[in-house]
Amino acid sequence: MKKISSLFLLTATVAAMTGCTEKNNGSSSESSEKTTPDSITYSWQTPYEEKIAEFMSSADYSENSCFDILDLSGDGTPELIISPNSDATTKCLIYTFNGGTVSDLGEIGNNGTFSFCPDITVIRDEYIGSGLILGKIYSLADGPMKTLVSYSDNSASASMGAAIYHEINGEKLSLADYEKALEPYSALNTIETGRRFTMGDKAVNYGICISENWPAVLTSDQKKLCISKLSAEAEAAANDGRNGAFDFCDFNGDKVPELVISADNTPDSTCKIYYFSGGQLTEMEGEYGKNGVLSFDIKNYVFFADNTYWSIANSAFIADQYQKSDSITETGRKYPLSESGISAVSD
Repeated sequence: MKKISSLFLLTATVAAMTGCTEKNNGSSSESSEKTTPDSITYSWQTPYEEKIAEFMSSADYSENSCFDILDLSGDGTPELIISPNSDATTKCLIYTFNGGTVSDLGEIGNNGTFSFCPDITVIRDEYIGSGLILGKIYSLADGPMKTLVSYSDNSASASMGAAIYHEINGEKLSLADYEKALEPYSALNTIETGRRFTMGDKAVNYGICISENWPAVLTSDQKKLCISKLSAEAEAAANDGRNGAFDFCDFNGDKVPELVISADNTPDSTCKIYYFSGGQLTEMEGEYGKNGVLSFDIKNYVFFADNTYWSIANSAFIADQYQKSDSITETGRKYPLSESGISAVSD
């Protein structure tokens, strides 16, 4: 089993990240009082914590259960998404908060996940297998979940002698008309959702009380730096046809997030990490992750992919002695590298 310590990271990088905390808190162009993520509260937080606790006491809960928090309707209030497990037929349970209560919006997805298109706030639920594609486009805007488009296609069965068809909302179409009907949804950046947080106590707290607040923690100068970097990365990703994304995560526990930029969601895609230092946004040496995501152990401040581990919170970290906790989050792909995704930084 291959494990790599954080010691290969430049000592100067770690020192800069450790030393910049106090300076960021007291910049002359910003208020000396720093906003912390846990100081920002919302009415949906406690009800969602209670819903997770309720699920954890049910027969559907296992150590493989996860959850996510994401605004699927575009109304500014995130939905709670619970993924019982990652089995092929497992659907996500979706809940919303409205009028002081948590409401059940139904089940959706496969493998305990589904795709979300933040640019137009639609859900894409697609099954691919045995030469067949079955899919639906849903919207949660303006009320309960509704189906916008349903589609099916068995073109991949041609080599098996099947009669080929392309259907939109039950109507058989030519391939050209089928592709035209799906064109508004085909080229959009998507975010895979459902399994961003495990259900350990630190992960529940982080997902409910911390992760939604990172953009609000940033100072105006830090936001400008992020927007400039993200805009350049978005243009490069669009030119290359990549499904880029980004996220924020506090890897060293100073309550100032690092910026994580995900190149794509393909198996060989990695992430770049940027940190604030001396009024600049500086890239950490190296690329990290797999499938465009990094896993982060919230209790131990260790980030990893497969069997390779790093820590910038503890200069004495030894990977061979690391024991993974029950509180893990995936980071890198919360926001798409698009205009709507980048706008979350300035909100």
